[in-house]
Parts: sequence; structure tokens; C-alpha cells
Amino acid sequence: MTVAPTIDLEAVTLRYQNVYSPGQSLSNPYTRILSIFSALIRQGKEINVFEDGLESRDFVYIDDVVESTYLATTSRRAAGGVFNVGAGASITVLDVIEALFDAYGTRVPTRISGNYRLGDIRHNVADMTRLREVLGFTPSVSFAEGVRAFAAWVLTEPAKSDAYQRPLDAMATRN
Repeated sequence: MTVAPTIDLEAVTLRYQNVYSPGQSLSNPYTRILSIFSALIRQGKEINVFEDGLESRDFVYIDDVVESTYLATTSRRAAGGVFNVGAGASITVLDVIEALFDAYGTRVPTRISGNYRLGDIRHNVADMTRLREVLGFTPSVSFAEGVRAFAAWVLTEPAKSDAYQRPLDAMATRN
């Protein structure tokens, strides 16, 4: 945003929230809770819920990311703008778990442990006002719909052992 005007470019900044979709990494423990929880559900293992499970994030499906990116890169109105790209909805960890249980048609035990990571914020939800007002973008894929598509894809992939315990062990050694 600083350099672009000095070289006659019109920059646009897009701040993507928690993007998810079929095809994302299922084995990287740092990708997203959808992948981690899916691995645990498929293995019939307990889900460890950090804090109280009411911390929230904004989950945005890849189709909405693509559409908003297209609008931001093709509209002259976007030039020089900074836009949040999300669904604009607060989804708690407990909401994620329930959506995955519904999508997979099964449940596993959950345990609210109170664990936490230093530096994590409690809530993060995108203000979509600017994207809607300037570019006319409104997300079209609901969280429930997106999770169903994600889970359907996950079921076509080989079940992998989860790498969930490794970051928990690392957190424990660092108190």
C-alpha cells in the first residue's frame, strides 16, 4: 500500500479470515480446527476444547474468497482500499464441533480443558461493511453448507493419524 502509488500501481489489500475448503491440508496441525477436529472425529478420539469453547472466529468458504478477490481485483472502486474478507459471522469452537458432528453424522467425546495458548485472542470476526458497500459483496456460503462440503471431501481422503498432540506437548513444555 505504501510502495504501489510511487510506481503508479493501484493496490488493494484483502484481509482474509479463516478460509476453509475441500482440498486444504488435513495433516498440518497448524492449519485449522476443521482439519484437526475432523481427524479426531474420524479416529473416534476425544476433542480437547480450549478455554471454554466460546471463543469465536470468522470462517469463510473458499468460493466466497474467490468471488470477493475477483471483485476487488476487477473493480476500479476497490483501488487503494483495505477490505476484510470473511463471512461476518461469529462461529464458536463449540459451533464448529456441532457442525462437524452433523456433517459426519457421528459424535465423539469432547472435553472442555481450559487449555489456552498465550497470545490467542478471544474473538475475531470481520467487519464486512466496507466490502459490501464498496464492492457489493455478500458471502453466499453458510458455515453449515461449507462444513458439509468440507466433510464430504474429507471422507474421500485416506484417514491420517492426527498430529494434534504435538502442539499440545509443545505448549505444556513451555507452560
